[in-house]
Amino acid sequence: MDEEREFWLESLDDLDQELEAGDLEPEDHQVLSRSYTRKAAEALRGDQGYSDASESRGRGKLIAVVAGLVVVGVVAGVFLARAVGSRHSGDTITGNDAVTSVPGLLRNAEESAAAGDLAEAIAIYDRVLERSPSNPTALAYKGWFLALQGREAEAADVLADAVVAAPEYADARAFRSILLYRTGDCSGAAGELAALDATNPPELIAQLVETQGLRTNIALCQIALQAQEQFRTLDQLGLTADDAVVGARALWDPTTPGQGDPALALRVYEAVLADNPDHPGALTYSGVMLTQTGLDDQIAEGAFRLNQAVAAAPNNPEARLWRAWLAIGLGQTDQAIADLDYLETLNPTPEIARLSADLRRRL
Repeated sequence: MDEEREFWLESLDDLDQELEAGDLEPEDHQVLSRSYTRKAAEALRGDQGYSDASESRGRGKLIAVVAGLVVVGVVAGVFLARAVGSRHSGDTITGNDAVTSVPGLLRNAEESAAAGDLAEAIAIYDRVLERSPSNPTALAYKGWFLALQGREAEAADVLADAVVAAPEYADARAFRSILLYRTGDCSGAAGELAALDATNPPELIAQLVETQGLRTNIALCQIALQAQEQFRTLDQLGLTADDAVVGARALWDPTTPGQGDPALALRVYEAVLADNPDHPGALTYSGVMLTQTGLDDQIAEGAFRLNQAVAAAPNNPEARLWRAWLAIGLGQTDQAIADLDYLETLNPTPEIARLSADLRRRL
């Protein structure tokens, strides 16, 4: 730890020498001095968690800014990007490379964005792209900041380049999905969302998508566009199985069966099951829907689907909950108790736990 602290202190001395020699601009000296001083202090404290904490804070601010863009539609806000291009022990400063190198420029862009100067951040990303035209960070965040400024056509081109340059870069996929949805390209947004899922995105990006309802909104948009077509498969619907179920659940909630659009929701579930016959969500909610019709043949089919859902995914809390609900309705108390007892071992969500408690009171 002492060695690392000495490294950062020596780096600060190097910065001062470069400033005196005229090899470093005062603005760049100020930015890098703050960064290196912070690093030296962290080394002194024995703080090994800067990078993870910085990334968490950065992505946390991303959630706030994206929330404004998706939900409110206001193009504003300050976003601190993830820590990129940090200097590490073993690096050296030669000439002005610490500022004009790609990592140095990315750090400067991050600092400008943190200060609220998105125009300056974009200008710095342009300098990065002059040296590294396919740099995914510069492309993704330049595109995102252009979107925040309302320059959506330019942002679309840059974000398209970003996903070509780095198909597995979750940030670029998330930004492009949001932008496509906002500009009315639901199909394109759905495709980007599927590509994002395939990257196994970091937790905060995944949380962003879920908490802002992006997945549901895109799915509903796609379903609405295809509602007049005789879609029978997921490919025709243009959604993944999981996203299609999310959309269908938004169309019809089994806890309020008199509301929504059950007929369209059932069409979506049937499209899911045509491609994925064992999908637990589609089996569960189409099963509940069929049993609520009151028709003997459909009740039997609904019960079959609920049993099939549990067989396909024994640890699925929703399948267990709704099979217990049906068992109570059919007077099968032992089956209901068994499912509810098992459900308690699955760490259900608060909503599922509440519904489970309601069913127990019915027993």
